[in-house]
Amino acid sequence: MVMRRRIYVFVLFVGLLSGRSLNAQSEQIVQMDTLNVRDVLYHLAGGGGNGLALIDEINGGVILIDSKLPGWGQAVEEVLAQVTDLPVTTIINSHYHPGHAGSNGEFEEVEQIIAHENTRESMLRTGSYREGASGLPTSTFRDRYTLLDDLDRVELYHFGRAHTDGDIVVVFPEKGVAYLGDLFPDKAVPAIDFEYGGSAKDFPATLAKIVSGIDGVTRVITGHGPFPTTYAGRGRRARGADRPWSGFMTWSDLAEYSDFIRELVAEAEEAFGTGQTVGETVAGLTIGDRYVDYDLAAAEAMVTVLFRELASQ
Repeated sequence: MVMRRRIYVFVLFVGLLSGRSLNAQSEQIVQMDTLNVRDVLYHLAGGGGNGLALIDEINGGVILIDSKLPGWGQAVEEVLAQVTDLPVTTIINSHYHPGHAGSNGEFEEVEQIIAHENTRESMLRTGSYREGASGLPTSTFRDRYTLLDDLDRVELYHFGRAHTDGDIVVVFPEKGVAYLGDLFPDKAVPAIDFEYGGSAKDFPATLAKIVSGIDGVTRVITGHGPFPTTYAGRGRRARGADRPWSGFMTWSDLAEYSDFIRELVAEAEEAFGTGQTVGETVAGLTIGDRYVDYDLAAAEAMVTVLFRELASQ
């Protein structure tokens, strides 16, 4: 089995960087990319948000970070079969949304599902899960959780409300990799799930805590967006062949995103204080002049949530 895995990693390295799995009924395609040809951590795209898979050879299983939309479990298993015979035995959910946790119950040999305690409560609140149901988190935590050791060590952190009230950061400290889920969806205004504890007002502080509270990360995986992706500084995002590419998102990209959210919220709060409406605030935003490579499509939705929070104070 180890020899088989090494062969496939070599194939990925020489050019077939995308392992694809096709579900004949619905054409569900999961794209798999290696983060490092000498390692056992893989990126999975398609079927909802981005995700990761860690091949845990010592304990004989795969740790899956986010399970994708409902109905995508088989597609994930098929693409993982290109690099390992091991089954998915552990799932980590970055938050409760179906695009990240929807296939939790579709992996027959899963022994543990890990999430923040608020994520578990949110899954129950949706009505899609009942107590004891397959796919519901079996292990929860409040601030920090650690599993495995040495090179494959995984650290989970919760820093506060943002996209939801249960968002976590998944860190592989020895690999210098962090997965942010929808705390950092892409270089874009994030969605705020206010009904399930999300907070536009608290989002900047939560990101600031992440940036200052975690060390040693060189590569950042976003919750959505193309992979791998990074851009050469503010104002220089280009599409297609003109896009500057220098590897993966970095911790500097996350720090810049934290600045973006802080400045966006501050600008909107100032507008609220002068009595402007949501529409007037969005129309008058100047942050796009400073962050021209950022997608502002969700600005109105985020400002609406922020104004709702500010009005209730």
